[in-house]
Amino acid sequence: MADFDDVDQDLAFGPCCCCGREHPEVRVRTALMIPKKSPIPGHGWGCLECGLPSDGAIAVVCDECVSANAPLRWACQGYPVEGRYPIAQLRGVHEHDRSKHNELVHA
Repeated sequence: MADFDDVDQDLAFGPCCCCGREHPEVRVRTALMIPKKSPIPGHGWGCLECGLPSDGAIAVVCDECVSANAPLRWACQGYPVEGRYPIAQLRGVHEHDRSKHNELVHA
């Protein structure tokens, strides 16, 4: 079984979407699903349960910004390694169809 600290070394998400820092001491390893459309369709998050396409914007955040609850300044341009996009310029709504999520309908 892999230790998550060992796995982290293999992930390269690029700069933090809050502070913009990127170097070996900054651990960018938290991915967030944003309920807006990704700038590049098909390069974001989606849902198999409700048929939501992979068009949702994502952001990646360093451990320090997660701890500080820092505000997002950017989203990923597409996949995390494809660059950053100003969060204020994201458009469109990308949300689950709650009627197709049994865990939510019967809660």
